[in-house]
Amino acid sequence: MMNFLKATIIFSSILFLFSCSNNNTFVIEGKITDAANKTIYLEELNLDGTSTVDSIEINKKGQFKFSLPRLEYPSFFLLKLDDKNFITLLGDTTENIGIEAEMDSFVSDYSVKNSMGSSYVKTLNRKLDLTTSGLDSLSNVYNATDKDDVEKRKALIEDIEKLVTQQKQFIYDFVMTNPRSFASYYAIFQRLNETSLILNPYDKKDQNIFSAVATSLGLLYPESPRVKQLTNFVLTIKKEQRAAATQAKLFNEAPQNIPDINEKDLDGKEHRLSDLKGKMVLVSFWASWDVESRKENLRLKKIYDKYKSKGFVVYQVSLDRSKILWEEAIEKDALPWINVSDLQYTASRPARTYNIQRLPANYLISKDQEIIGKDLFGRILDEKLNELLK
Repeated sequence: MMNFLKATIIFSSILFLFSCSNNNTFVIEGKITDAANKTIYLEELNLDGTSTVDSIEINKKGQFKFSLPRLEYPSFFLLKLDDKNFITLLGDTTENIGIEAEMDSFVSDYSVKNSMGSSYVKTLNRKLDLTTSGLDSLSNVYNATDKDDVEKRKALIEDIEKLVTQQKQFIYDFVMTNPRSFASYYAIFQRLNETSLILNPYDKKDQNIFSAVATSLGLLYPESPRVKQLTNFVLTIKKEQRAAATQAKLFNEAPQNIPDINEKDLDGKEHRLSDLKGKMVLVSFWASWDVESRKENLRLKKIYDKYKSKGFVVYQVSLDRSKILWEEAIEKDALPWINVSDLQYTASRPARTYNIQRLPANYLISKDQEIIGKDLFGRILDEKLNELLK
C-alpha cells in the first residue's frame, strides 16, 4: 500500500512538472462590463509602429481571451475597443494577464492582475496624465491672463516648469527603483506631446538614465530588439556629442565655412541661414526662460538698430520647448529679427550642431559665411561691428 502511494505521488509530480514545462502560451483575458458582443483588438507595439495580433468578439458575459505563443522577450501590447479606448500592457514570457473594467471607464479605471510590468505601465500613464492635465490647465490660465499682468504670468511659467521637473524626477525615481523592468524603457520614452520627450537624452543627467536602462536591460535581454535599439540610440547621441565637440574645437581654432541651419519661425516659415550670404550675420542662441538671454536681447536691439542699414542681420535660434512662452517673449521684448526654433529645448539640433553649452551664446558670421567671432556681447560686439562695417 505504501509503495502504491509513493508511486502515485511520484507520478503526479512528474505530470505536474511536465505540464509546467509545456506551458508555452501567453494569455490576456478578462471581463469588460456592458461590452457584450463588441469587438476587442490586440495590437503589438513594435519599434516601427503597431501590428494587429488578433481580434475577437466579447461574449455575452463580457468575457474575452487572447492566447499567443510564449513571448521571447518582454513586449508591449495595446488592448483596444477603438482608436480612442485602449490600454497599454507589458507582457512577459508565459504570463496570464487578467483585465477587469467597465465599458464606460475602460481606459481610466481598469484593473490588471498577474503582470507586474503592466501594473507599472498603468502607474506611469496615470502620473503622466495628471501632469499633462495640470500643464493644460496652467497653459489655459496663462493664455487668459492679461499680458500686462507680468507677475502672474511669471508665476504661471514657474509653475509650468515645476510640474515638468516633478515629472522628470518621478521618472528618475522609477527607473532607479526598477532598472531591470521593461517598464523603465517605457518610462524614459514618455512624451509631454507628440514632439517632446520628457527626458532630454542630450542632457548629461537624463542621458545617464537612458544609459542605466540600456545597461541593466542589456544584461538580461542582450538580443532583444528594443534593448539593441536603446543601446544604439544612446551610442548615437554620444557620437553626435563627440562630433559636436570636435566641430566646436575647429570653430575656435580657425575660420571655416559654417554649418547651415534651416528652421521655422512662429508662423511656420522656414529660414535658411545660408540664404543670408553677403550680409554680416550674428547667429544668436537664446531662450525665453533664460534671464540673461532676455537682458542680452535688449542690448542687442540697440546694436541691431545701429548697424542694420550697413548689412548687419540677426538670425536667432530659441531653445524653447513651449511655443506659447517663446511667442510671448518675442512679443514682449519686441524682437525685430529672424527668430526660429525646433522647440526641442536643449536637444535643439542647431544648438547641438554649434555645441552650445550655455546661454546666451552667439557666432559672428562674415559676408562670405565664415565664423569670425564667438560670444561677442554688448560693447565688444559693437566695437567689432564698427571695425568690420566701416
